[in-house]
Amino acid sequence: MALSMSIADEEALDTLSDDVGSLWCGQQVAVLDSPPDSFTFLRDFVHKSRPCIIRNALMDNVRLTIDDIIDRVGPDVILTVDVSPDGHADCIRHVVLATDEQHHVRQKMFVKPHERQMPIAEFRDILRRDYDEFGSKCNDRSEGGDLDAFPLDKSNDLSSNHSPTTTTTTSSHNMASKPPVVYYSKQSDCLRTEMKELFATNIFPQSFPFAEEAFGTGPPDAVNLWIGNERSVSSMHKDHYENLFYVCSGQKEFVLNPPADHLFLYEREFPCGTFTIGEDIDSGQWSVTLDNQEEDTSNGNSLEEVKTKWIEPDITKIKEIGDKFPLLHKSHPMKVLVSAGEMLYIPSLWYHRVTQTCETVGVNYWYDMQFDTPHWCYYNFLRGLNEAM
Repeated sequence: MALSMSIADEEALDTLSDDVGSLWCGQQVAVLDSPPDSFTFLRDFVHKSRPCIIRNALMDNVRLTIDDIIDRVGPDVILTVDVSPDGHADCIRHVVLATDEQHHVRQKMFVKPHERQMPIAEFRDILRRDYDEFGSKCNDRSEGGDLDAFPLDKSNDLSSNHSPTTTTTTSSHNMASKPPVVYYSKQSDCLRTEMKELFATNIFPQSFPFAEEAFGTGPPDAVNLWIGNERSVSSMHKDHYENLFYVCSGQKEFVLNPPADHLFLYEREFPCGTFTIGEDIDSGQWSVTLDNQEEDTSNGNSLEEVKTKWIEPDITKIKEIGDKFPLLHKSHPMKVLVSAGEMLYIPSLWYHRVTQTCETVGVNYWYDMQFDTPHWCYYNFLRGLNEAM
């Protein structure tokens, strides 16, 4: 985003920020002691696009740990697990393109986690490894807010063809061996597909009728299971879904930003890559493979670099990076802790950064959003305005 703007532009952004803060996000997230009826939910939360916490959303108040899951489905059910060197994947980070004895040439990329299939019991064992000597929190960012940089895998043909904006630095990236971080966050309706044995026990409902009626888009598109601890972080992003997130055990930490903050969050386009590692995930030999896709051309198929739009700065590091990303100070982050037995409603298009305060199991229901609304039109306008700035 270009930061050069007229005084009038700056005043307009200040007015937007003030209005959002005072009229839309000036209240604490509401906590309901029981599920509302569909009309109340629609009037007070869906229509106004306001998050809320709902207690006693499940009749049996389901409390479920990973041990309970294994007791119900057995130790050998295969999970597709996200693995990363430091718990930060699906985020923007530097990748080392070239190096010599004194310098690293780096580029910012959107890096996805490595995926590894393993029995659920093995996943539990890795999740619970003793990592106290490395610090029990996600503290892999430097004081300046940067994550460790990892080298680009040169076997990809595109690694020498793209023309990135690079920085040269004399500081070395940290390739010291650390215990890998595992997180079960497959999404894609995983509770009804990969973990169908658990869903078949009927401890979770097919849907929440009060919400389904209020959303007006039918049954949930996906029901997902999430298992991780405080080492895993999902960077700031949005979903085109109405989201109901129920915590079965542990505690989730959400940082929420309203859709109007789009202009302040520095969403930009980045090339995409994926973490790779050998068969031994404990080796510490991490690298990044550039994602590409085949494109039909007049001369046959060719490989094209895959790009995605993502938010670069970590909103929780605003004190460290605020000078670098000054518009963050106009945004409206709201930290919300959701404990076992509570369910958070995240309205569609709301940005959210997510982690856990301890080992946590959660289930979320994604309902399709309505696009024929002022909410989508307004957000789409902001997105186009952001690209023009």
